[in-house]
Amino acid sequence: MIAVLPPPWGDVVTVVGTVVVAMVLFGLTVAAHEFGHFWAARRMGLVVERFAIGFGPKIYGKVIDGVEWQINLLPLGGFVQLPQMSPAEGLEGKPGEEHKDLPPASPGAKIITAFAGPLASLALGVVCAVGVWILGVPTNLTYRTTTIGWVEPGSPAAQAGILPGDKILAIDGQRPERWAGRPGAVVESILLGIDHEILLELDRDGAEIVTARVRPEPDPELEGLRRLGFEMYPAQPARVDQVIEGGPAARAGILPGENLVSVDGAKIWNPAAVKAAVESGQESLAIGVEDSQGNVRIVNLRPEQALNRKERMIGVVWRPSDIRITRPTPQEQVSSAAGLVFRTLRALVAPASNVGVQHLSGPLGIFERLVSLLQTDPRLVLYFSVILNVNLAVLNLLPIPVLDGGHILFSLVEAVRRRTLQAKTVERIQTAFVILLAGFFLLVTYHDSLRLKRRMDKPAESTEMPVFRPAPEKK
Repeated sequence: MIAVLPPPWGDVVTVVGTVVVAMVLFGLTVAAHEFGHFWAARRMGLVVERFAIGFGPKIYGKVIDGVEWQINLLPLGGFVQLPQMSPAEGLEGKPGEEHKDLPPASPGAKIITAFAGPLASLALGVVCAVGVWILGVPTNLTYRTTTIGWVEPGSPAAQAGILPGDKILAIDGQRPERWAGRPGAVVESILLGIDHEILLELDRDGAEIVTARVRPEPDPELEGLRRLGFEMYPAQPARVDQVIEGGPAARAGILPGENLVSVDGAKIWNPAAVKAAVESGQESLAIGVEDSQGNVRIVNLRPEQALNRKERMIGVVWRPSDIRITRPTPQEQVSSAAGLVFRTLRALVAPASNVGVQHLSGPLGIFERLVSLLQTDPRLVLYFSVILNVNLAVLNLLPIPVLDGGHILFSLVEAVRRRTLQAKTVERIQTAFVILLAGFFLLVTYHDSLRLKRRMDKPAESTEMPVFRPAPEKK
């Protein structure tokens, strides 16, 4: 028997269950990375003192085969404590007395052990990618276009003369293959651009090639990321899903399934064009309507304010974007995720880029994203796990002390010098970067919490259907 709890307890159980699953998934990602270090260290004959998920005070711990396995309070990552590697007491604590006099590991053993963590993350990413390839992932087909659907009036794109219907052939010399969702796509190229201006090459009506230099402006809604004014509007049909009873569209004879193809003689490339025309204040609009047979007729609509809404409208509900199950290959997924990491890192250090620490996500942001995707479609979690694990692999290989790349760098220096680095020197460097890393995590978590608060404070969009004033009866 399956018991279904009534609201609100059913909702509470669902939310709690989703949060628990997200915590387990995040913990598995960290555990896989650390297990790579653990496995390699054991194979290299190194002493493993502690395997920990999280930092800070211990919540749970148990000693098995000489290794203390523990879960700590702060779920910001994890570590494997190896007394024979470079010390990192600021994160891992001091080694036990019985391990203080162990001989240091050879540079080769250190390099293999340090590299094994990112390799394990990459391997888990590939496994997740194979899962996505087999199960498929929901994909917005609208994002396959590179044609602009709408340009916001007064935006940088509008000032540069860019028009709805223009097809983007190249952005700064690079050809985009889709609108969004991958490195090199239209939206990602704009957001992660590193120059003061963006050079666009456009195909206008198939008759001429137009070039436009556009200087992006910061978007307050995206925490200052760059915008041109068309990123939210790829070309897509203005297809009617529902017609509200008693509204202007219903009175004009518009039917569900029909497309609105023009407004006052201008072609509609995105439903945003209809909304802009309605909000312009015009008393009447000449709308071109295409039926299922491809026949087009012109109807005159007078936008009205619904009784339960503040804005004017014509009384239609647009059909959602087409979502299909696609199966990108594991190679496509992994290379796409790695490309996104490198483009983001490049944008972070580029002076002309608007990308900053406030746009990154730490454990809180990642966890919130996992919860959101679990509530939408579990297959999206698998796809996100590919990105997450590839990120973990690449970022940990950066040559920064405390990270795996830092251990590899120190070991390479030891190999070249043919003698061990002074423990005090390494410890001072490690401690300094532990403090910097902790500050960085706090800053990223602060911005994650601000984003989460804004989402929670944002009023939910009304799902109530508009109600129109009944038309007067004809005498």
